[in-house]
Amino acid sequence: MIWCSVLHSLFYSNAFIVLLICIQYSEAVDRSSFKTCEQSAFCKRHRTQAEKSEYKVSPGSVTHNGSVIIAELESNINKLYLKIVSLNDATMRVLIDEKEGSLRPRFQPVDALKEGNNLKTVDFKSVEVGNTSTFIIMDNNAKVILSYAPFRIDFFVNDELTISVNPNNALKFEHFKIKIDNETDVEGFWQETFKNHIDHKPFGSSSVGIDISFIGYKFVYGLPEHADSLALRSTTTTDPYRLYNLDVFEYEINEKMALYGAIPFLLAHNKELSLGLLWLNAAETWVDVNSSTADKGILHSLVEKFKRSVDVPQIDVHCMSESGLIDFFVMLGPKPDDIFRQNTKLTGVYPLPPLFSLAYHQSRWNYNDEDDVKEVHENFDKHDIPLDVIWLDIEHTDGKRYFTWDPNKFTNPKQMISNLVAKGRKMVTIIDPHIKKDDNYHVYSEAKKNGYFVKVGDDYEGHCWSGASMYLDFLNPAVRDFWAGQFAFDQYIGSTEDLFTWNDMNEPSVFSGPEVTMEKDARHFGDWEHRDVHNIYGFYHHSSTFRGHLLRTNNRKRPFVLTRSFFVGSQRTAAVWTGDNTASWEQLRISVPMLLSLSISGIPHVGADVGGFFGNPDEQLLTRWYQVKTGTSLNKYFRNLNFFTAVTHAHIDTKRREPWLFSNTTTSSIRRAIRTRYSFLPYWYTIFYEHTLTGKPPMRPVWSEFPDDEGSFDEEREWLLGSGLLVRPVMEPDVPSISLYLPGRRNVVWYNWDDHMVSTVFFFIRVLIVFLWFISSVYVNTPIDRGGTIIPKWERVRRASTLMRQDPITLYVAINFKGDYANGTLYMDDGETFDYKTGQYFYWGFVYKKEGDQLYSLSSKNLDKKGTLESDAMIEKIVIRGVRYYPTNVHIYLDDWNPETADYVHDRDAQSLIIRKPNVYVTKEFRIDIHL
Repeated sequence: MIWCSVLHSLFYSNAFIVLLICIQYSEAVDRSSFKTCEQSAFCKRHRTQAEKSEYKVSPGSVTHNGSVIIAELESNINKLYLKIVSLNDATMRVLIDEKEGSLRPRFQPVDALKEGNNLKTVDFKSVEVGNTSTFIIMDNNAKVILSYAPFRIDFFVNDELTISVNPNNALKFEHFKIKIDNETDVEGFWQETFKNHIDHKPFGSSSVGIDISFIGYKFVYGLPEHADSLALRSTTTTDPYRLYNLDVFEYEINEKMALYGAIPFLLAHNKELSLGLLWLNAAETWVDVNSSTADKGILHSLVEKFKRSVDVPQIDVHCMSESGLIDFFVMLGPKPDDIFRQNTKLTGVYPLPPLFSLAYHQSRWNYNDEDDVKEVHENFDKHDIPLDVIWLDIEHTDGKRYFTWDPNKFTNPKQMISNLVAKGRKMVTIIDPHIKKDDNYHVYSEAKKNGYFVKVGDDYEGHCWSGASMYLDFLNPAVRDFWAGQFAFDQYIGSTEDLFTWNDMNEPSVFSGPEVTMEKDARHFGDWEHRDVHNIYGFYHHSSTFRGHLLRTNNRKRPFVLTRSFFVGSQRTAAVWTGDNTASWEQLRISVPMLLSLSISGIPHVGADVGGFFGNPDEQLLTRWYQVKTGTSLNKYFRNLNFFTAVTHAHIDTKRREPWLFSNTTTSSIRRAIRTRYSFLPYWYTIFYEHTLTGKPPMRPVWSEFPDDEGSFDEEREWLLGSGLLVRPVMEPDVPSISLYLPGRRNVVWYNWDDHMVSTVFFFIRVLIVFLWFISSVYVNTPIDRGGTIIPKWERVRRASTLMRQDPITLYVAINFKGDYANGTLYMDDGETFDYKTGQYFYWGFVYKKEGDQLYSLSSKNLDKKGTLESDAMIEKIVIRGVRYYPTNVHIYLDDWNPETADYVHDRDAQSLIIRKPNVYVTKEFRIDIHL
């Protein structure tokens, strides 16, 4: 379909231009609308440097104050200053900037860091400043060597060289300058054009770049968001990975093209050591990745102090950003869990979400009116399918004016929301950052009066869903306050505390702009160009929304905000989804590495649209997608989005996809998937709480839990949820069997969830679907339980998660390989307020262990006595897997420690023991003895 619009007048270089834009949407992304590295002047210059500027450290300039090394770098082009900063928790920071007095300052996105620039430093253990190098020893078995000529920084862990900065002398730092009359514009230094859009650079190009090598590594991960493999692939024969937040519909898979968000984070892993690197830059960034071998024995004479090893694997990366400064953090692990902690110490964790956000959400573009919402709402109950949230897209507004309601179709939004809340449910509405140009629209008129819009001469104007649209300048703190204030109940008329927010189109998307986004020479608060701040624009948008949610309830209720655009630190205020995907098996499969990449890079609450944003999935594909994204083959964020529109989000003939609109078999499969999701919510909620303590993502690559299992390093078809559940869903059509990898070698036991069957196989195995986990019907698709864990579940599924919080718990105990131990945890609070911060929660642990030859026990313990919440919820059943003994009786001990006999069933063939109705409270200590 073709959508044409005559855009309003725009001013570019004082020339009045009327643009006729005809945007044609086809069945795949229009690649010509987006730049390649060859078309990006700065990327091309960095990638094809004919002559490298060899920077050297001025020996007499090196000083230190105990935790910071400061030095000057010089070349035949310019002088720079270098800082190497020691931070706590085995983390180092490297900054390279122009010296004070440069023509313009360079933007630092420090708001992306949890503590801004107020990071705690740790003194070096010792520093030796020499004539050719500086030698630094840290407290954590780490050493750093700063070599002077040529400039290079080498990081050692346990005397092994692990990271080398600038080994290939790729450091390039273009500096601001004033153009001389008649000076030739070399390679777009002063101006470049893309598809009739002219990018003016009045102070020239200010790009930066440097190369960094991970020595001893074959695998490096991260750099979301890309529809590509989890382990990053070589870019030797392709474009580099691009990080530039863009509105890309029907994106292609196995591509390094930019998508909606940018996290310039890398995690290198081998079986001995994990390393992290965070490149803190908000401008357009390209990253080349290349594999090679390194000779650590000939670096320089100082390396002779350490162990030598030749011909080791090596991954070289080359980071190139259009503006800003070189500012990156090196995290020295040593294990994946340490990297997760170190990264979230810098950028923050995802705050404990409201319970409903982990449940089932139903959305489309658009539910037509209040009657349509009511019918959908009632049909979920009619078909016995749980539901927590209904979403409304842009058509619910009054003419695409956000914070409003269509006066004819949504006449009483408070009552509509109230009807949902009466059954334990919530609502989400979309609120985008583009503001309709309309003097009668209060958001526009107030922002216009106060000068709150991005500038390009006058206020910047572009086209988006609202037609002629203005874009709020979220770099301005006053604008962020203004936006947060719009969520007040007396401003957003018809809203309630049970209405939450979806921030879309916030890359920002500009239909009339270059690459469907804003011109890079547009101006922001602080006199920053848009090129300096592009990737952090959406961050400020959704963070302001989050703050608005806090303010409207006086910090009483937890917000829930979903964003499409994101940057470093976005996890502190928003969940993320993967944007405009397509109904295909390929898109289903690629969603797994995409979500894993986000998870390990600090964004833990993520998901993909079930069934695909575009197209109509067949019933088998839709069922499998539900199973991947719900509690059956569990995932983290579930939303069934099926949109249709004549413009960018979907084709107008997209069919509705409510679960009951399919065959009875498919509806039953979807119902089972969703209900299974709800049954695992206690486990989900607990691992999200534990993320706030440790930084570990709920959804994890296999290698993060089994860091020495090299067979898992390139695995992206399966993953772990917490430490307890392994998931390998069916993501292929009409398959009689699937391959899966059971990690942990022979010292780990795995149990099929449904029938308790045991496997200790440690290599790829071919599993007949009719025999083990998966059956030939699309009806079942279940996870695998890891031995040594205890998983809490709700077995009574209700219409919404908010109605289940006091329901009884069933504990699933999976005995470890030795048969003598298992443990697990359970966290719970009221599921929606911040009362947990004042002690209204409980966090309990459960331990199963062998006490003696004739005795096993299961006991509970309060793990955090600051939590004072007492629950009436009871443990109604305990299922123990891997039982290799024959119990003679089971006794329960409560407060009085008088034994009570428990009812149990032992299944010798399934090696299971079920203790029925032990009637113990989840917040009271108990012990259960199993006598042989």
